[in-house]
Amino acid sequence: MILQGGVMNKLTKVGLLLAVLWSGAALAQTVDEQLLAAQMAFQQAESQQQKSDKRLKDAQDAKTLAEQKLAGAQAALDKADAELTAATAAQNQAQQASQQATQTLQQAWQRKEGAQ
Repeated sequence: MILQGGVMNKLTKVGLLLAVLWSGAALAQTVDEQLLAAQMAFQQAESQQQKSDKRLKDAQDAKTLAEQKLAGAQAALDKADAELTAATAAQNQAQQASQQATQTLQQAWQRKEGAQ
């Protein structure tokens, strides 16, 4: 029994030693896995940051372009408004001149008819 107990004791110690070594290897593997996971997470975060940076730059560029187009459109609108005002004034003057010419023509015909 003592022999058996000694063998059992040695087997237990060897088992414990193997368990400690195995857990150390498992711990080392876990550390490696953690490092790999951290590296992958870092790369993913860095990639996401680059995508976000590009999206922000694209949005800023689009806004700048839209502002330029808006400024151009506003200038065109201002020019069109000025032309509309000038055309309206010219049309009013032409209409007044036409009315005046019509009245003058009618008076001339009346004088001619009255002279006969």
